[in-house]
Amino acid sequence: MARKKRRVNQHIMEDESYRIIKKLIPKEWVIREFNRPDYGIDLIIELFEEIDNKTFETLGEFIYVQVKSSEQIPISTEKIYGVQNAAKGKLVQDRSKYANLDIVKYRYDTNSIYTIQSLGASVSVLLFFVDIQSEDVYFINMNDYIDKIILPQKLYYVDYGTLTIKIPTLNNLKNSAISSTALGIYGKRSKLLAAFSKFNYQRNELSYVLGIKFWPVYTYRDTLEKDMTEKEIYDLAVFFIMQNEDLDIWKYRSWRVLPEVKKEMELLKRYLKDHQPQWDKARNDIIMLWQRLTSLNVMYEDLIRELYLPKMISLMTSYPYPPEIIEGKIVNPTSKGKA
Repeated sequence: MARKKRRVNQHIMEDESYRIIKKLIPKEWVIREFNRPDYGIDLIIELFEEIDNKTFETLGEFIYVQVKSSEQIPISTEKIYGVQNAAKGKLVQDRSKYANLDIVKYRYDTNSIYTIQSLGASVSVLLFFVDIQSEDVYFINMNDYIDKIILPQKLYYVDYGTLTIKIPTLNNLKNSAISSTALGIYGKRSKLLAAFSKFNYQRNELSYVLGIKFWPVYTYRDTLEKDMTEKEIYDLAVFFIMQNEDLDIWKYRSWRVLPEVKKEMELLKRYLKDHQPQWDKARNDIIMLWQRLTSLNVMYEDLIRELYLPKMISLMTSYPYPPEIIEGKIVNPTSKGKA
């Protein structure tokens, strides 16, 4: 018996999810549907900033999104324990204290997780989990979730078939105070990582002309280049600073260390250009500034990539109010968490 083409509920929910997301995302941002059918990425969000009340300018920043939805998403509460830096080894919990955290769970197939992992962490890939009934949209950065939670616990996670992703209910697009800050730092990711690479290059060049060797190795470069004068070294440092000043990363005020470092750059440039620099002070200030610039990379990995995850450090640093810390009975201080 012949029948007409039919529209399945999955497609209706998908369209409804996109409608809800567009309603909650700032009106000046542009949402583009990436692929139909998709292969891991559903939407690309381009971030814009307001110039005046009628004009918005692109930031050149993008967030990749995979969208999942459910008619109604149950909320549960879990104990969150402190852990050591998961990037340095297996995740080890401290069960002497904990915080209660409301979460939603999504059962993610490991092929999709692996696809996101293969993209690397230079562009943020977020999971948006949409509750169709309540129109809540919960978000989690999957790049960070993979590196900071999954891999330390299940290095060979692909063998599991599926994994449960836990998303704090605080990560809700309806909560604009939290979501705008989170999406802002996620959009800046590629710019930050590019800046960190530039700072490391500059530090290497300045270390060379200042005669600082991190390894006792004599290179072919030493036979080719003449020593630079003090004035030439000052000019090189000022040239690097002028390159760095124009980077967009300094506009992100929610990471408070950024405007502090920019101020240090401006002070050093002024000193090197407008004064008769004393060699010992100038040399020391140059070394210290680029030590500070290159340390941003470490801070980003240790702190910023931990934000908005279901972890104790994330709860302490991500949200306006810190969680209530509850003293608990130590069950097994070295027990490993489960994804």
